[in-house]
Amino acid sequence: MSTEKNRLQRAGLKFLSDYDPNDRETKLATYFKFVIVRHPFDRLVSAYQERLSSPTLMLNYHEQLIKMTFKENSTTDKDSRIKLTFDQFLYLIARYHETSFKDGHWLSNYEHCHPCNIKYDYIIKFETIEHDLKLFYKHYFKSNESQDVVRRNSARSNITDKLEEVTRLFSAIDPNIVKEILNIYEKDFLLFSYIWEGVAGCSQIDEKGFECC
Repeated sequence: MSTEKNRLQRAGLKFLSDYDPNDRETKLATYFKFVIVRHPFDRLVSAYQERLSSPTLMLNYHEQLIKMTFKENSTTDKDSRIKLTFDQFLYLIARYHETSFKDGHWLSNYEHCHPCNIKYDYIIKFETIEHDLKLFYKHYFKSNESQDVVRRNSARSNITDKLEEVTRLFSAIDPNIVKEILNIYEKDFLLFSYIWEGVAGCSQIDEKGFECC
């Protein structure tokens, strides 16, 4: 993740941590702040499919970790390039999410966006992005520009179909691994009111009395 941050900084993007403490406090108090969130399991499927399901630089980067972890169960394609299955991807997250397999593409929103430390003015959910963007532009900018934003993203696959695919993929995963993944992303489920009905009791996860912030 630091490599990605360095690349963005070289392109001229400044992070909040780049400012001194006084400037940070001023910006947090005066800037308009919004965040776009997505169902944790949908994010994981998307990260796997886009970054690790086929030969990529990221997959090459993690080759040694994959071979060390799965040994004889690690496989390669016809060109001897390392392969990673979805269940192996989840296993790596469950085992190494705090160390050698920590990456912004599948880091929890809680860790990535710090919603307990930053008081966001608006939260947009990917699953209802069209509706949320309309309200966002209308309320905060007195504009209908969201129509253009939605139109530019019209090629995005149907969200309902995507969530059905997520359910199908996770239904084939060892329930113990799913529970570990749920624990890792628990605060995302709680803070942003996401549920997972594929595991008993998950939809009532907030009844555990867990305090997010």
